[in-house]
Amino acid sequence: MSYLPSCLIFIGRMLVSLRLLMTRSGFLSAEYSNGRRLSYTSPLRMYLVISLVFFFVLPLILPDTTVTSPRHEVSVDKYSQAMFLLFPIFALLLKLFYRQVYYLAHIVFSVYLFGATFIVFAAILALEVQADRYIAVLLIQLALLVYMLAYLLISLRVNYGESWIKTSLKGLALLVLFMPTIGGAIELASHIKT
Repeated sequence: MSYLPSCLIFIGRMLVSLRLLMTRSGFLSAEYSNGRRLSYTSPLRMYLVISLVFFFVLPLILPDTTVTSPRHEVSVDKYSQAMFLLFPIFALLLKLFYRQVYYLAHIVFSVYLFGATFIVFAAILALEVQADRYIAVLLIQLALLVYMLAYLLISLRVNYGESWIKTSLKGLALLVLFMPTIGGAIELASHIKT
């Protein structure tokens, strides 16, 4: 009987945290850094729940042609492991640009950012089949990408408190440095044999 209230509290915190994650960029990581943590799901727990759902849903929403190719087979488990290793790398890049902030704070920021990214990209991938047929669906996907870029910049601004010009330049530099890392990790994951 005592498990039910605990489960309901967890679900309630998770729903509140998910709403804030997607509607208030950078808010949760700023709250965590300021010691206000009890009302929200912890970053690691939230990341694990989001990534488990994402990688469970991913095979269901991807077209068959994107899951396998003649030369290699893509394992969703390998993608999951690769993405889990990528957010500490992103946190290291943050440390290059925001040296006065502790690395743990960058980890927390990265965990929340990756969680939001999983949700947005799940929506983008779910629309992929229809994007070839309908221009409106393609525009929705484009809007989601713009949302994610804005999300990154607003999160950086909220967490690190620098001007919009500095934030934009650092955000662009982060993307330029990190995108090849993502590409390399995905390529590596797709070639590793189990």
